[in-house]
Amino acid sequence: MRATYLFLVLCIVFLPSLATTAALSNAAPLLPESLAARSEIATNQKTHTVFLEEDDPQKLTELINLTNNEYAQKGWSVFAINSYLHNGDLDGVFITYQKGLTAK
Repeated sequence: MRATYLFLVLCIVFLPSLATTAALSNAAPLLPESLAARSEIATNQKTHTVFLEEDDPQKLTELINLTNNEYAQKGWSVFAINSYLHNGDLDGVFITYQKGLTAK
């Protein structure tokens, strides 16, 4: 079970960067201005995933709202929320936040 948890975390962390790398490798040659813009976008791309462990749905909802408010005050927005089930029971959620995913 621990291996499954580790696999899920690694997928959440590394798959977006692999998709970006694949897209960049298939792209047409870029002008220096485009390279600078793409470099700036890559620098600004940030995601962060947290795991909230709680088996009571009402308490979990309150914890999610509290966490989302804390991250929103720091400029993060929710990218994805995935539930974590263990033996068919809700044991928590993974929340991925994003920050600065658009070019300025």
